[in-house]
Amino acid sequence: NGENFAAMKENGLLGAPFTDLLPSFRYVDTAARPTTVVDFGVPTDGLESPWGMAQLVFLYDTARTPDPPRSIPALLDWAAAHPGRFAYPQPPDFHGSTFLKQALIALVDDPAVLQHPVEEADFAAVTAPLWAYLDALHPNLWRGGTAFPQAGPQLIGLLDDGEIDIAFNFNPSEASAAIANGQLPDTVRTYVLEGGTIANTHFLAIPFNASARAGAMVFADFLLSPEAQLRKMDPEIWGDPTVLAYDRLPEDWRARFEALPLGIATLSADELGTPLMEPHPSWMTALEAEWQRRYGS
Repeated sequence: NGENFAAMKENGLLGAPFTDLLPSFRYVDTAARPTTVVDFGVPTDGLESPWGMAQLVFLYDTARTPDPPRSIPALLDWAAAHPGRFAYPQPPDFHGSTFLKQALIALVDDPAVLQHPVEEADFAAVTAPLWAYLDALHPNLWRGGTAFPQAGPQLIGLLDDGEIDIAFNFNPSEASAAIANGQLPDTVRTYVLEGGTIANTHFLAIPFNASARAGAMVFADFLLSPEAQLRKMDPEIWGDPTVLAYDRLPEDWRARFEALPLGIATLSADELGTPLMEPHPSWMTALEAEWQRRYGS
């Protein structure tokens, strides 16, 4: 993950840059998916190879909530009008921490400050709008904000049980998979917020002391190949979004990607839009600690 990569890069634990040596890297969508070359605010500099995507999507049941809120400020107003019908997992659960970051990006005066280490910013001043937002939101959360789901799967369960009306997940394919497995009704759909949602990329890196560096590069290139990316993207196999740009692919492979059924609740790449960059990993650590100080039991 981003924290591990930042630590390994800083401490010289990775080998030489290698992604430019991978034949399949030319297909990577570095323009529309900048997270393929910047990992939690840290430039990858060719030291890790992307192989899958994740992006925050919001889930709602169209039978109960035909017009969900489309922004972080709108969510606050919606929660006030529908008390108890929204929840987020307790940080440091990954989904809970992601919600904090998504809200902070929407509320901060200059989101660019989040791309630098937290030590370079006035943490109290930058995050003040976030805590004011949460102070207003919490009384209208599920159980009055006195308890929080412990993880993302519990959030999906609350949506299925009808205890909440809006959930979220970091896998754009999760809702379709849950519908197929009978864990959610087929009226559930997903959406992203106006202005975008946080996304990140999962990577493969080669440590400095790898005993089979050439073999590792061959494997990394295979996982970037259209064949492997298409199979990984298939909901029947995994449903993990591709890092490839369709317009860079040979025509026959482009047609296969475009014809792949993603599931009734899965957004297309165009619908997901341009993702928001993850903050520098130091922000997540600081946010989790401050959240615990303010709201933890």
